[in-house]
Amino acid sequence: MAAVLDPGKLILDEITALEVERARIEAKIASKMLDFQDLRRRQAESNPNQTAAKLETSFAADELGAALHQPTRTVQCRLAQARRVRGRLMWTWQAFLAGRIDTYRISLIASAVDKLRGDNHAIIELDHRVTSYAPVHTAAQLKGWLKRFVAKNAPDQQAAKTEKAKRGVWLDHQDDGMSYLHAYIPTADAIVIDAELTEKAKTLPADGRTLDQKRADVFIARLRGHIEEQSSSSRAVIGITVPVTTLAGLTDEPGESFDGSFALPADMVRDLAQQPGTLFHRVFTDRLGRILDVTELGRFPSAKLKTAIDIRDGTCRFTTCTRAAMESDKDHEVPHPRGPTTGSNLRGLCRRHHNMKTYGVTEPTEHVMRDRAPSRAEHDLATFIANIEFAA
Repeated sequence: MAAVLDPGKLILDEITALEVERARIEAKIASKMLDFQDLRRRQAESNPNQTAAKLETSFAADELGAALHQPTRTVQCRLAQARRVRGRLMWTWQAFLAGRIDTYRISLIASAVDKLRGDNHAIIELDHRVTSYAPVHTAAQLKGWLKRFVAKNAPDQQAAKTEKAKRGVWLDHQDDGMSYLHAYIPTADAIVIDAELTEKAKTLPADGRTLDQKRADVFIARLRGHIEEQSSSSRAVIGITVPVTTLAGLTDEPGESFDGSFALPADMVRDLAQQPGTLFHRVFTDRLGRILDVTELGRFPSAKLKTAIDIRDGTCRFTTCTRAAMESDKDHEVPHPRGPTTGSNLRGLCRRHHNMKTYGVTEPTEHVMRDRAPSRAEHDLATFIANIEFAA
């Protein structure tokens, strides 16, 4: 009598096979990305200008980013991880090509190799051991295993010093006017801060807030209070575009950051407008929401013209770059003095892509402007305000 096959087992086998195929395709993509980077490096070697040659080589990541619709930084990390594993871990790379290890696990392994820099014996041992461990354990289990391996094989604290040099703070904007504030700091400092937040939060009165909410409020109050004490004469600039009807309370359209990375609900925008020290720039637009042109004398734009360009561009004008326009250079599309210092001739370029344009490596590609057509109510109110000012 023939054995009855479990339909669920067949589906699981199909899923497993597809996962292996996915990992193989990821490995092929990684190999081709390295081939492309190597090709661009060889082509750049013929450039006698060393600065331009380095820029041409680094632009390979931008080209790949445009093709893959990924940020340049993400592509740079993928290239570095793949090159590190292919060059230092022969057996791990073969497991990647065979579909036994996927891209995410490769990134974890590459990070461990980086912390073992200079210790060839430890890297060889890692290569042999991880190829049997990684394919049959979860990514979380692999991460823990790699941490233990690095701790045992890097007793000279070099890895800790390397990681400490990477310390930083960054934002991850979410919905409804909320964001995550991440900090990569030494563990000892993190433990002390965590304990202080909890200790202070527990002293606050019972008012319906959870302990986590109180901890967050203590963190904001402590940090903002300290910053204001240290720099009472200067304030950080938060660039948002706000419909005039929202400020007037006629509509509830949200405010949007210049670079489009976050939005603020209408109530939050109105609360912000009432806070002391808040400054609004009024920028005139046409009926399609496009910023009207401004021409100035001299090479460098004024602060107000820079603000208008920041609002218009949002981010660096290179197609995959997400660097905020507020942090960019203001580049003359037609070089000064032949080209005027005017909104139509200025564009935001981050320093890296500005240098590439200067050395002829690339030109910014088509950029989708963030202009929008105003609502009827907004247009009518803005026209009314403008007419009052002009009449005065």
